[in-house]
Amino acid sequence: MVKHAHLHLSAEDKAAVAQAIETAETKTSGEIFVVVSGRTADYRWIMLFYGALVAILVPLVLMAFGLNPLAIGSAFTHWQAGGWNIGLGATPADESATGMVFLLALQAILFMLVSALDLRPGFAAKLTPAWIKRQQVHRAARDQFLGHGLNQTTGKTGVLIFVSLAEHQAEIIADTGIYTKVSRDVWRDVIGKLVTAARDQALARGLITAIDDSATILAEHFPRQAGDVDELPNKVIII
Repeated sequence: MVKHAHLHLSAEDKAAVAQAIETAETKTSGEIFVVVSGRTADYRWIMLFYGALVAILVPLVLMAFGLNPLAIGSAFTHWQAGGWNIGLGATPADESATGMVFLLALQAILFMLVSALDLRPGFAAKLTPAWIKRQQVHRAARDQFLGHGLNQTTGKTGVLIFVSLAEHQAEIIADTGIYTKVSRDVWRDVIGKLVTAARDQALARGLITAIDDSATILAEHFPRQAGDVDELPNKVIII
């Protein structure tokens, strides 16, 4: 996984990545596009889920271990003082209702306490399952692919290299013209090198390597042709 600490692209890094894209596209008719996202999604909603889960499960667990709402109601309507049992004239129905109100109040408190944990920066993201993050990153990469028009290139040869720093994930999306000729395993190797470099705090180097590797792959199937036009900007997009 990519460590988020100190992952930053300086002006020199951006220029180097842009130059790498320009050089790569002299070898192929494909279009290579790079997007780096600081954070793909807001995961604060996950704490609402955990809050609801805790609020539901804790009373159930307590009752499984012998907690009786009727006993709770009795405790609130009877007191011991000087050896005397002092009651408020509550009926069993009243005691049961009091116990249920206590449990509902407990659920509300638990929900609010757990949900409030999302106020700590990055806490919710840490508790978000990896598969949810992968879905969010894939959705964001797909949106960037379509949003920047990579699906509209001549020959359907657009390639997006997408990195999400907070989620510690990277993804490559190739258009249909490439997908039919290049297997996923090939792109998996490219992503592996990129992630390894990012883990070593060398994001720019990883991006440049991914661009060079992508150009080599594309050149084999889509070599540069006379009259090819550069259809997309040769720069890294930071979002």
